[in-house]
Amino acid sequence: MVDKKAKVDSLVEQILYHKRAYYSGQPVISDASYDRLEDELRTLVPTHPVLELVGTGEAADAEKVPHDPPMLSLAKTYDLEELFAWVKGRGLVGTFKVDGVALSLVYKNGDLSLAKTRGNGRFGEDVTAKIRWVSDCPGKLQGQVPSPIEVRGELYCSEGGFARLMGEMETLGLEKPTNPRNIVAGILGRKQHVELARYFQFFAFDAVVKNETKLFHTEREKFSWLSAHKFKLIQVEFLDSKESITAYLQKAKDFWEDGDVGIDGVVFTYDDLSTHEQLGATSHHPRYKMSFKWPGQTAVVTIKHFKWLTSRFGIVTPVAVIDPVYLSGAQISNVTLHNAAYVKLFNLKAGDTIEIIRSGEVIPKFLQLVKAADGNFAFPSKCPSCDSVLTFDEVRLVCPNRTSCPAQRLGSILNWIRYAEIDDLSEKRLQAMIDLGLIEHMSDLYRLKEEDLLKLPLTKEKMARKLFNNIQKSKNLSLPHFLGGLGIEGMGRTSWEALLQNFPSLDKIVNLLEVDILQVEGFAEKTAQQIVSGLKAKKEDIHKLFAVGVRPIAFEPRKVESGVLKGKTFVLTGALSQPRDEIVKKIEKAGGKVVSAVSMKVTAIITNETSSSSTKAKQARELSISFWSEEELEKHLRSLDDS
Repeated sequence: MVDKKAKVDSLVEQILYHKRAYYSGQPVISDASYDRLEDELRTLVPTHPVLELVGTGEAADAEKVPHDPPMLSLAKTYDLEELFAWVKGRGLVGTFKVDGVALSLVYKNGDLSLAKTRGNGRFGEDVTAKIRWVSDCPGKLQGQVPSPIEVRGELYCSEGGFARLMGEMETLGLEKPTNPRNIVAGILGRKQHVELARYFQFFAFDAVVKNETKLFHTEREKFSWLSAHKFKLIQVEFLDSKESITAYLQKAKDFWEDGDVGIDGVVFTYDDLSTHEQLGATSHHPRYKMSFKWPGQTAVVTIKHFKWLTSRFGIVTPVAVIDPVYLSGAQISNVTLHNAAYVKLFNLKAGDTIEIIRSGEVIPKFLQLVKAADGNFAFPSKCPSCDSVLTFDEVRLVCPNRTSCPAQRLGSILNWIRYAEIDDLSEKRLQAMIDLGLIEHMSDLYRLKEEDLLKLPLTKEKMARKLFNNIQKSKNLSLPHFLGGLGIEGMGRTSWEALLQNFPSLDKIVNLLEVDILQVEGFAEKTAQQIVSGLKAKKEDIHKLFAVGVRPIAFEPRKVESGVLKGKTFVLTGALSQPRDEIVKKIEKAGGKVVSAVSMKVTAIITNETSSSSTKAKQARELSISFWSEEELEKHLRSLDDS
């Protein structure tokens, strides 16, 4: 029997070793393997000091700068029921947990004066010179802003940025890191080549104001402020039910599977900041935040051979075929290798030993090269579907044959079938239709007759009639489903719904300019470009669908249950008897809107401290804005109930 003390000492030694490796940008094991070490120690000694350690706790050569308040780690759970128990019915704000390096940006008089890493949570390293190269970290904030104000977020490298950066590092003769997460820490730790940080990006997740403690009252107000000051956000959503949390987690899974940005979970935060003050924090983590991760399992496998698959967007993606292994309850024989650049950068080929990971129910992914076989990587020169000559954009192999590549055509029509919700029309049946020459375009589905469907293998009259009726029934579909079915890169049903809230018709959508889209919260420049160019490319598809009788149902923006406060805008400030998120819900339910900043557009300030001397109160008096107590607000809301 292993001595408990010896086991604990061994675990502590391993954890400290791997922490040092991780924060130096050269991890030896995967995050999932590291988490298992911590979990094992936590089982033996739940209060061991090493479990409370943020970062390495060690000094480094770079100048140390303090964090006030500390940049703590996060409590985490892998269990959905444990997450729901923590929620306790409170309103939450969710955001994806980007797999990068936590960063703090300090602005004084609107100018970026200091950028610092998280370090050990209490002291970070000054990386200002490097961060000035990151375009997502503005050097100056526009308008009147508190001074100082600190913006916290995650510095990361996308898969595309990683590939381009690796190419430049090879040219410079620098050592090659193993993945995008490592490269961020590695570049931040360098004294030379600070310009390489220009390949990094930044998502904001917090704003800290010390001199104006009442600037924000909810997490939503923080994110609205961050968005207004041009900081990028990642899938920020308010969640107030188990259903909305579950749907949000599924959205994160889909992003993890298909996104260019690496995420390793979701962070949930109580929306009401007064709850933050009440709950406080341990020395390790705040009690008002929770990180949810899917339990990941890793395995070391050998690549047997490669498959190259062409997507509906013409991207030719490498897949490693391996001997079957079981991960997270499923038998795995195919592993995505991200993109062609990964194959080139890691010189991946048959015979290589690699580590893979599968989290939850998402597609297993390549983590790192363990042992290289002899030889060199090889790209296919032609599309595996249509034999068109492929192009390499330094990140991806691309098939340029957008009109007649069979794989692109199949993927495009399949995407339409899924969005149009045509039951019983499987990929196998669709392929048979294409092989028989029955269809070439999604609009051709609506020209099919029952007798055409009888030509499909193993399809009798009853099934042919059912398929025909299902296809005809799908002619009338919601506008978000119609737009999603067109297959524009970067856009799904939820994203279209958000855009339609502001531009609620097909005519308005197809005539959008990039500048219009950028006015909508949550839409970045790249997405705006994809929408405008994508809609332009899909005009003919839209005409063809209309020609065969497809008619999207008119979109109706979400309406409030009553308009008693319709057109009115409010700011909440000072001490209130109810949780702020409850007051916000009531106002929004009655048609009103709550904002964080005082302006001429504000109808009233909601506060019980009518003689307050806070900045917001002073601004409101200067603009002759009314002050409503909670009681006055309730009177207006009761008029709704009495009507």
